[in-house]
Amino acid sequence: MSASNCQCAECGNPLGERRKGQMFCSQTCRQTFNNRRMQRGAELYDLFRALRRERSDAKELNLWTHLCRLELKWQTEDEAARPGRRSYMPPQKAVAILKDKGSLPRGEVLVKPVRRRVA
Repeated sequence: MSASNCQCAECGNPLGERRKGQMFCSQTCRQTFNNRRMQRGAELYDLFRALRRERSDAKELNLWTHLCRLELKWQTEDEAARPGRRSYMPPQKAVAILKDKGSLPRGEVLVKPVRRRVA
């Protein structure tokens, strides 16, 4: 993709001459993009933690369905306001950022083992 074809990930304006990895035409666009991600992340945090840690309640409350509906709502908002542009990082970039920051745990147990009582 040549520099003339690249668009700002937020407003869609052409980036023109750009640095490697540049996604935004201005600091305002970068902040708007990241603020939306932070707000949506805050909305997801409690639902996801409950889904992982309080599974019986989460199942009873259909949390997975609520998470999917929330994502669909965001996609609909994005398509109306910013057609053709994603409002999230591509998976490879998101994982790379977490690894670079040291935020992605490695080799840890994902689920604690269940202790069985001896009769």
